[in-house]
Amino acid sequence: MRLWYILSALALPAFGVPLKNDGSEINEEVERKPNDLSWEQWHMQREHQMETYEPETFFTLHDIGNKGYFDRQDILTMYGLNRDEVVGSGDGMGKHDNSEQIDQETSDRVFQLVMELLDVDDDSKIEKQEYLDFAKRGGQLPDLGVGVGHHSDFELEYELHHWNKYHMDKDPDVKVVHKEDVAHDLLHHEHKMEHEDQVQQGASRVTVVTDDELEARIKLENIPQKFKNGF
Repeated sequence: MRLWYILSALALPAFGVPLKNDGSEINEEVERKPNDLSWEQWHMQREHQMETYEPETFFTLHDIGNKGYFDRQDILTMYGLNRDEVVGSGDGMGKHDNSEQIDQETSDRVFQLVMELLDVDDDSKIEKQEYLDFAKRGGQLPDLGVGVGHHSDFELEYELHHWNKYHMDKDPDVKVVHKEDVAHDLLHHEHKMEHEDQVQQGASRVTVVTDDELEARIKLENIPQKFKNGF
């Protein structure tokens, strides 16, 4: 039964499946894992710049708050799902679109699968020893079709993956412009414009008041007598 559950859960809908009937979709710009790496190795190389690592190191890096166990927040953060949206491809690059929501169902299934793999005592958390025992048996966290697991928002991810490497010390004035800089600036601009449009549309909806609605809000008893000639 456990094996069937794991295999069926591995067929998770990746980013790009419809979320609801209005046609919105999760971002389709999801990176693909190299064939010669496990997801865990890919994640450690891309997000933590570590070609080799010990299971103890992996656990410490992803145990938020040094609790001694992984909980739902740790697992979703590890897989890049502990946020409301993915902008572009999640690493500060990629194309901007209107399909950036993170599917709650996918988040739930990712968490449930990881629990099924590692939570031996079924207490809805993964103790450090449970993970170390899993790693000792040769186990590694699987690729669930949701990307490499960017931990931060797209602005910070750009800094971590590009700015800090090419500009922070070597070229802070950006005398050399890379295609990644152009892509990020465009992504930042489009995301900002979309956000401002949403705010303005929201403001328009709440500030339009008809004359009848305005009169209904007036409390005559609060108006001084000298101003009541027209009422």
